[in-house]
Amino acid sequence: MQPVFNNAASWLPCDGQGMPAESKDMTNRPAARLLVAVADGVLAHALAEPLRNAGFAVTIAGTLPAGPADWADADLLLIDRAGHEAGTDTALVTAGCSLPLIALAGAEDARPPAGPGGQVTILRKPLRVEALVREVRAALDKGQGALMIGPCRLFASSRTLVGAAGEAVRLTDKETQILARLAAAIGRVVPRETLLAEIWGYGAAIATHTIETHVYRLRRKLARAVAGGAGLILAEDGGYRLAVT
Repeated sequence: MQPVFNNAASWLPCDGQGMPAESKDMTNRPAARLLVAVADGVLAHALAEPLRNAGFAVTIAGTLPAGPADWADADLLLIDRAGHEAGTDTALVTAGCSLPLIALAGAEDARPPAGPGGQVTILRKPLRVEALVREVRAALDKGQGALMIGPCRLFASSRTLVGAAGEAVRLTDKETQILARLAAAIGRVVPRETLLAEIWGYGAAIATHTIETHVYRLRRKLARAVAGGAGLILAEDGGYRLAVT
């Protein structure tokens, strides 16, 4: 095991009452759910303790998650690249994980982060708890930019749609823009002409079926992300809207 720290308490600044100084701003927030998927049990528990002290809800897994069901209840995954030739972050992204990932890596590990830009944060060992907590919060803040599409989350920056069970579906740029525009309307109908003008730059006089084609494909992808997902986009009054409750 590569040394990460000598003493967990030694790198955790406290406020004089035994509480980590950085945890105070977390007391009024719902606890973010972290999954520490690190094979080395000693390292996993050493990482989990200061993160719990900082206000996070931490679960430890001894093996790398294999599929959506394994990370369905997590907001962020903390993983270790050590001993994994392909890279743990690469394995998770390939398996369809679109959650924020923080991958611990040695100084000699020159492999780039996997996934769309910003999904994976590489944290070099040895590290201090201040850096760990700071990067976890930053990664969570980026992940909170998701738009809710029924039971799904849309991450526009990575063009990814994530179902309630964690199933990730990649979208095209136009599909992402359509969903984001419909979400912004909060259940109101967005006229077909508005979508064509704002997303494609087409004028009202242009005769095209491109939006119908994109919506058809988008409904199929929504159905892959969640049961009944195709019904989330409704055609009404010469436009489209999201079915919201």
